[in-house]
Amino acid sequence: MSTISPRPVYLYNTLTRSKDLFQPLNPPRVTIYSCGPTVYKDIHIGNMRTFTMTDWVRRMLEYNGYDVFLVRNITDVGHLQNDTEESGEDKLEHAARQTGRSAYEIAAHYTQQYIQESEALNILPPHLSPKATDHIAEMQAMIEKLVERDLAYVSDGNVYYDVSRFPNYGALSGNTIENLREGGHGRQQMEIAEDKAAPEDFALWKHGDASRQMNWSSPWGTGFPGWHIECSAMATKYLGEQFDIHTGGVDLVFPHHEDEIAQSEGVSGKRPVQVWVHGEFLDLANSKMSRSLGNVILVRTLAEQGIDPLAFRYLMLTAHYRTKLNFTEESLTAAQNGLNNLRADLAELPIQEGSGVWSDEAEKLHAAFHEAVNNDLELPTALSLTREAARSSKLAPDERRRLVLDFDRVLGLRLDEVQPKVPRQISEEALSLVRQRDEARAARNWKLSDQLRDQLKAMGFEVRDTPKGTELV
Repeated sequence: MSTISPRPVYLYNTLTRSKDLFQPLNPPRVTIYSCGPTVYKDIHIGNMRTFTMTDWVRRMLEYNGYDVFLVRNITDVGHLQNDTEESGEDKLEHAARQTGRSAYEIAAHYTQQYIQESEALNILPPHLSPKATDHIAEMQAMIEKLVERDLAYVSDGNVYYDVSRFPNYGALSGNTIENLREGGHGRQQMEIAEDKAAPEDFALWKHGDASRQMNWSSPWGTGFPGWHIECSAMATKYLGEQFDIHTGGVDLVFPHHEDEIAQSEGVSGKRPVQVWVHGEFLDLANSKMSRSLGNVILVRTLAEQGIDPLAFRYLMLTAHYRTKLNFTEESLTAAQNGLNNLRADLAELPIQEGSGVWSDEAEKLHAAFHEAVNNDLELPTALSLTREAARSSKLAPDERRRLVLDFDRVLGLRLDEVQPKVPRQISEEALSLVRQRDEARAARNWKLSDQLRDQLKAMGFEVRDTPKGTELV
């Protein structure tokens, strides 16, 4: 059994609107459900910021000794082009119609790309990655229960959740029924669905016409699931009626996560999620990065431009997950330089067998780092402490290395792959040239000094002038 750290963990809970002490339902086990990608187009770096946030939540909890079990779904059906008003085509169906490929081929292609780019960013793979299309039976069973409990109704082959029957609707987002009926959150367009009892009601099952590739038979006729029901069904199947943490971007708070609560709690009668963790947007030129706006950047685009994807991960560490991060060429270049410098500092430190006991100074840094990551993922502070540990003259070199690698268990910058520099063998001929150059410099014979520098460079050395004389690298 894992040994849980006695240090408290605090997470900001969207449901309570406060930073709360984290207390898992069944320690040391922690269960997390993360809303995964809708695989109809490339997954951009704005989406990846959300997935990386979840990765840091997981790593932080594992750093504290918890046994984390993470489920991240793949949405390959049911997500409409305008999910707020529930209008437009299914995103997979639309992509299939535009490209002439099958919806299933498109989903498989973009799922594979998402997996590869997650690996490039060192996002740990989830323990389970269920696909929506593999769980139609579970969704239908949940819908049937909601109909039986008079929380949902059937209308012309569609099944809708009756929001008026769920008193807690709006607790997560603040979008109460009263607010929605006054036209809040842009749901005025829902008035056009004439088969609904009220505009705020949302679809659990949609009638599917013959032109669709992705249709299933159901008690209500041929059709396909609504977007929200898939997460309720899969989370319940794999994590139970109640689990610890649900993560996603702030754009999912409403309607997706609000509707998930109504569905799951409507079936079980229990509060399904204890802590809701939401990450802010990644902006491009102070505008939300969005596939619909066409202003997206991909992980592989960064790589093609010679940028290490882990430099983007480093950039994300410089801002708290609940604040917007403005992506610019300058900020990315600074992040690449910061990562390069951290690697260079680490390469100067030897690998030695340590005692496993920290010195007082190391313990101080270690405690500060632990406190920062446990305080709702204060990762900018944690990164600053990592840079300090790599360069601190108060610590022995081997202890600096051990501290940095310990911190990287949370940061995830793959610093364990940085190897110490191997001292370069310098020939007697080169050493003789160094002695001659130092003598020339002492005699202020700059012409000879430069000639000797050129000879050393021709031998493959970088020549540096230091207070102690000529240094070869």
